[in-house]
Amino acid sequence: MASSSNPTLLLMGRCSCQGQSEEKCSTSILYQLLNRGCQCGAAQERALLSPRAASNAASEVLLKTVEFVKKLPSFVALPPQDCAKLLQAGWAPLFLLGLAQEKLDFHPASPKKSILLGILTEKQQQQGDSAGQYREKLGKAKEFLNQCWSLDISTKEYVYLKGIVLFRPAVPGLLCPHHIHYLQQEAKMTLQEHMSSLHPGAPSQLSQLLLTLDALRTISARGIAELFFQPIIGNTDMGVLLLELLYPS
Repeated sequence: MASSSNPTLLLMGRCSCQGQSEEKCSTSILYQLLNRGCQCGAAQERALLSPRAASNAASEVLLKTVEFVKKLPSFVALPPQDCAKLLQAGWAPLFLLGLAQEKLDFHPASPKKSILLGILTEKQQQQGDSAGQYREKLGKAKEFLNQCWSLDISTKEYVYLKGIVLFRPAVPGLLCPHHIHYLQQEAKMTLQEHMSSLHPGAPSQLSQLLLTLDALRTISARGIAELFFQPIIGNTDMGVLLLELLYPS
């Protein structure tokens, strides 16, 4: 864990763009995420066998995702504009990592048709989309979940991966891209240190974890919204919904 002579900085996670030098702003992702972040604990695999269960579970994971980022001092210390842009840009991969961590399987245990496909049948007919398109979207999400489960990712590792996904300096329009890049690099370094301590002779473990993030790039946020939330929120814009969750009135 990165150390600092001023423990207040570790707790506050202040942004270097708001008057703190990057050297002094040694906000420890390891400290913040493990002590102020996800507290879901170990999850047991659940196969969701009804449309209501699928909808409720997706909503629950999205709410947990937003609460997760709101508990990160280094996130909330950023300008509100940057917080909004980072969440809107990263919600879908964060949501999928949440599904994987919660071990939520959206395929029924029996060989029946996918529950999500059943939920979306009416939407498909209204919009002229083929079942094959929805199967492709669902297949990519399912492939990512299976990849995560095959690696047996720990709670700590999920937290580090979420930090890497959240702090994306390439998001357009950020006020503090350099500081956000610093936070992302620290998340990567703490993940590397964690994996090196657990598997000193197996660097491939870290490579496999990072490959899971590469898999997320092939899954569009629009596709995730259509699969998991359109049956719930209809045509409501996800960006607007996320802002309401981030900054409730």
